[in-house]
Formats: sequence, C-alpha cells, structure tokens
Amino acid sequence: MTRPRPGALIARDDEITAAPPNPLVSVRVMDGEAARAFLDTGWPLLFELDQRATPYQSPRWLAAHADCLPPTAELLLLVAEDATAPRAALAVVRDHTAGGWMQVTPLSAPTAEYVRIVGPDAEQPTVTAALAEALTRMDADVMLPDVPATSALGRHVSQWQHAVTRCARIELPVPYAAMSRSTRRDHRRRQRDWDALATGGQTVTYHRTRTAAELLDAYAMLAHLHQRRWRDRPEPALTSAGERLRAVLERCADIAFIATLALDDDMVAAQLCLHRGRHVYSMLPAMDPAHQDLSPGHALLRRLTDELTTAGYVSLDLGRTTCAPGQAAYKAAYAPVWSETLTARRTFPPDLTR
Repeated sequence: MTRPRPGALIARDDEITAAPPNPLVSVRVMDGEAARAFLDTGWPLLFELDQRATPYQSPRWLAAHADCLPPTAELLLLVAEDATAPRAALAVVRDHTAGGWMQVTPLSAPTAEYVRIVGPDAEQPTVTAALAEALTRMDADVMLPDVPATSALGRHVSQWQHAVTRCARIELPVPYAAMSRSTRRDHRRRQRDWDALATGGQTVTYHRTRTAAELLDAYAMLAHLHQRRWRDRPEPALTSAGERLRAVLERCADIAFIATLALDDDMVAAQLCLHRGRHVYSMLPAMDPAHQDLSPGHALLRRLTDELTTAGYVSLDLGRTTCAPGQAAYKAAYAPVWSETLTARRTFPPDLTR
C-alpha cells in the first residue's frame, strides 16, 4: 500500500535528519516481540520528534502498560514508514470484549485521556489515512477513545460513528483578574474559608510528590479517596484497573506526580498528573466527600496552579469533562481553553449490527 506524502527523513546513527521529499509511505504492522522491541527502540525517537505528543504517548508510559497486558491481549504497532525510516506510529491492543467479539483499542486506553499518532509526520493526512486504513483491515471492531478533534486522526475518524467530549486546559498563570466579578468573588470566599481554618488552629498542608516512593504512597491514599467519593457507583472504582495503574506508576515517577492537600492529618484532596516539557496533564483527581462543604478540589487546584506557575509550566490540562454534577462549572471557574475529543468506533464488518 502506498500513499503520497510531502517529505521524508533519513536515519543515521540513531538520529533522523531532513531529506529530499519521498512520495511513498507504507504501513507495517508489528506484533509479538517485534512490537515490544519497537516501543523500546523506535518509539522514543518518534516521540522526541513530535512536540504535539503528550505524556500519554511517552515510551515509558506505553511500555509499562504493554507489560501489564492480560495474556489474552495482543500488542500491535502500526508503523508508517518510507524507504528510509519510520515516520509515524500508533500503538494498539487487540483482544476479545466481554461480548466475545474482537476489538482493537489504543494501548493504555481508557487510562489515556488523549490518543494520538506519534511521529514527525503524525499530522500528515495521508499518513493518518494509511494508519487508519490499516486499523480497519484487522478483522475486528476499532474503538478509538479521546482522540483530539483537531488532530489529523480526529478529523479522519470524525467520519466514523463517534461521540464528542469537551476538555479543558488552564493556561498558566491563571488569569484571575480577567474573570467575571462573581467568579472572582467565589474564589475569594473559598480562600477565606481555608484561611479561617489555618488561623483557627488547624494545619493545612499542600504537597507535591518528588520521588517514586512518595508517588506510590500518595497513590494509595488517592485511590482510597476516589473509592469513597464514588462508592455509590454500581461498580467500585479503581479495582483491578487501579492495581494496573499502580504498576505503571512504579515505572513512571519521572513523568508523574500527585499533588495532595491535607487538613491536620487527613488528606482531603489529591490529583494525579503527568507532565511533558512545560505542560501538565491532570489525570485522576479525588476528594473527601466528608469535606465537600470546603471545596477541597478547588483549594488543591489553586495551590497546584500557583506552584506550577512558579516552576515555569505554561498549562495544566484538566482533560475530559464528564456529566458529573458541577464538573463543567468547576473547570469553568479557571477560565480554561475548551477543546473537544472524539470517541470513534468502526465495526467489523462496517454494517454489522448488534
């Protein structure tokens, strides 16, 4: 299979450099040991050359998820390449669903909040079309959650059956002065409540993890808060998926941290984040429902954004906005930039009905 493309790169001594245009690109599907090896060797180079890629596409994050796959799951790497070097790639998993049919999903889904093709040509429409076409030839349903709508992949899969989710990104520093008078008043009121706790003799402690040991200890407490917050759900939160995430975090302390807020000796809010460069991605927040009247999530986010600004970060992405009551209003209080992701599905065969 061939596709036109505007340019190429040449690999020399593990480095990709510019080369004259090459009109041909093909897709190679790797599985087994070859796919796992590419995550360790070829993927890091594609990741470094792609400034749009998020920490959800980092080699360490994906390799850790690959090593946690169940025995029934098959890791597949779709690699778009020309005659000289790989140009872009997508990591997916093929496995049976609970209903018994075969389905292909991105590696690390549904944990990842942004699914992207990775590589210097990841935004070339012809490369995206070639990779998407390879997905549809796998004799399986294809489910791609949380694809940024404005990406080349997002534009392509918008032709599939899909749903749209809003996402929010806070630009740092937070522009409090530009907010409406009522929003500024709400922020001041919440801050006064926490100041009153401190002056009344209670200890308010903010902390951001710096080591792997701190990260794992904080994750255990975050998981506990998360379970308490959502204990009325039909299925308990963070069960087996939570244990897999813990195993992943053991290997990702260099790209992950957890910010926590404690009142005396009790943790009341926690937020798991990933980071790349000067951008941070909030992945999993949790708060103690017993202190809901104090808005601990807001109190933690205020401190976190202040610290990240001081540390030189320029954005904090709050990710997908669910239908949970108040979540959109909670994010809107920080004057975010709103965007959309698509959760797209293509069934096999395309006209199959269930």
